[in-house]
Amino acid sequence: MRALSGLLRTYEGAGVLCFFLNGHEQEHHSMTREHNPIASGITIDRFSGVDFDPYIQFYIDIFYEHEPLGNCVGLSREQMEYITKNLYCGEKNLLSQDLCWIARDRSKESRPVGIIACDDPVAAGELEMPQDLTGEDAEKISVVAGVLEEVSRPMQELFGEGEGVCLHVAAIGVLHEYKGRGIAFRLLQAALQDATSRGFRYAFSECANPASRMLHEKAGFRSINSISLSSYTIGGRRPLAHCDLEIYLMKKVLDG
Repeated sequence: MRALSGLLRTYEGAGVLCFFLNGHEQEHHSMTREHNPIASGITIDRFSGVDFDPYIQFYIDIFYEHEPLGNCVGLSREQMEYITKNLYCGEKNLLSQDLCWIARDRSKESRPVGIIACDDPVAAGELEMPQDLTGEDAEKISVVAGVLEEVSRPMQELFGEGEGVCLHVAAIGVLHEYKGRGIAFRLLQAALQDATSRGFRYAFSECANPASRMLHEKAGFRSINSISLSSYTIGGRRPLAHCDLEIYLMKKVLDG
């Protein structure tokens, strides 16, 4: 699920989604020199680019058809792209936190093949919802934000400890033809090791499918809360009663 949850949680001030896409020379100049080689010519680099536009379609291609929560809510590709642009192509570019990583295939001209988007939810603060959203779009955002606020309640006390304490793993994705090569796990490892070196004490993530849960459990996360979308109630109604999906809040204590 990871992609949509991080993207929509932004409006509640509880988390934000950092991500990226395609590019060549200009993109390489925006990377730091932190460079981790992994199997078969795949490398992992920190993403700290400021020009997000070239990456939008790559992000959408990875996550749109494989986003369980987005499918439940009925978010169209155009709606996801619109919200994405509003979040990451404006003044408050959250990539500046330098907590996002990208996997590249050096044998294919450094083609981007996987991403992990992370953020510090306290440092991100609360962003305003775009003013030109339709009523339908605003409703979808509100529903998902409410679900994610509910499932993340156990983290609220830790958020109160300030910045640099909790790392939010908002999204992990790998292109279909590169799956099964351990890239997603390496991306997660890179993000967690970096967060630990910065002094973060906890990492958390919302998972909505078995594969995502298994990946996080392999990295040492444990489930501390869950919510069934079909029974979620807001304003006296159940907007996702048709959705047979369970969201799990996963948490890991980072070893300093």
